Amino acid sequence: MVTNAKVTVGDVKKAAANASTTVKAAAATATEVSKKAATEVKKEAAVAKKTATKAKATATKKATAAKKTATKTVKKAAAKAKNDIPTTAVVQYQGLEFSEADCLKKAKAAFKKDYKGKTLEELNIYIKPEEHKIYYVANKDCVGSVEL
Repeated sequence: MVTNAKVTVGDVKKAAANASTTVKAAAATATEVSKKAATEVKKEAAVAKKTATKAKATATKKATAAKKTATKTVKKAAAKAKNDIPTTAVVQYQGLEFSEADCLKKAKAAFKKDYKGKTLEELNIYIKPEEHKIYYVANKDCVGSVEL
């Protein structure tokens, strides 16, 4: 029985040596895999950084263009406001006197009364003093009239 014990101990030592070799090989493989994974992550991070840089440059260009457009628009509006001269138009006919502003107000009020729920987008008025009427066309399809 003692001999069997020595053989068994020898077998155990061999198995332990084999296991140690296997563990070392697995550790080396794991190290290689870890290095490859780290390299791939670095490559992906570099690509993401390039993409972010391009996106930032594009956003900066768009913001600059928008700023230039806004500046031009403000300058044009300021120039237009500077050139606008306040004006009024008054029509006198057979003892009647009425202004363009009053006629527009009456036409808008008539539109709101006649076409409830519709939004006024465009209004053209036609003043016929001989008939004592203001005719209007609103939004190109709504027509009506109101007394002067």
